[in-house]
Amino acid sequence: MSHSTSRYLALGAMLIMLALYGLTSAGWFGPNPVGSTSNDVDPLIIPPPYAFAIWGPIYLGLIVFPIFQLFKRRDGHPAWIPLRQWFAANVVANGVWLVFASYDWQWLTVLVIVFMLFSLFRINQLLGRIAAAGAPYNYWVEWLVFSLYFAWVTLATVLNVSAALAFYDWQGFGLAAVNWTVIMIIIAALIAGYTSYVFRDAAYAAVVVWAFVALATRHWEGIPTLGFLAAAVAVTFVGMGAWNFSRARRLA
Repeated sequence: MSHSTSRYLALGAMLIMLALYGLTSAGWFGPNPVGSTSNDVDPLIIPPPYAFAIWGPIYLGLIVFPIFQLFKRRDGHPAWIPLRQWFAANVVANGVWLVFASYDWQWLTVLVIVFMLFSLFRINQLLGRIAAAGAPYNYWVEWLVFSLYFAWVTLATVLNVSAALAFYDWQGFGLAAVNWTVIMIIIAALIAGYTSYVFRDAAYAAVVVWAFVALATRHWEGIPTLGFLAAAVAVTFVGMGAWNFSRARRLA
């Protein structure tokens, strides 16, 4: 595939995502608006609604990226072509996830979000290859959006699994919901910590801080165990973000 074709592929995929978002929000597919299922089952690991406002800058970035690529004509490194292909696959999957969620097809949404997570892993690998080669890129339009998106989807994958288990009335092998939430928080923190370490990305760590501060505020008074644990994870990632930032500057 040529650079030119991949640019138009990325743009077309973004338009498909927007169309699916609009149609699901308008009720053209399933009976449930976006996000209603997780609110209904309300597993303890789901942060308060304001945390999901991060989708605003993420969607803005996903819209701007292919347009910027179209006009900037990034042809300086061959990795831009597979990067745009993975971007196209990811944003179409994003729209498909919304459709599946509107029908409450929970395990299908899990499969889709796992694919989204893998595609973002590949996108960030390719961006690292482009940066290492000294090829030009714009941090704000062509890097930051994928840092934010990757971090949020990493955590959202765990939330998605938790929501699916709650939706299907999984009893957790007899363990209390709080105990399972502790386990899920630790799993999410370990996955995010490893990814943040591998990619040396301060913005990725900042998103994790945002999510766990929100989770801490939800449980601080009602379930202190979860509140303190979420706060501890947030503090850990503040340190990790600072370390990633200083390490990236030393290597620059």
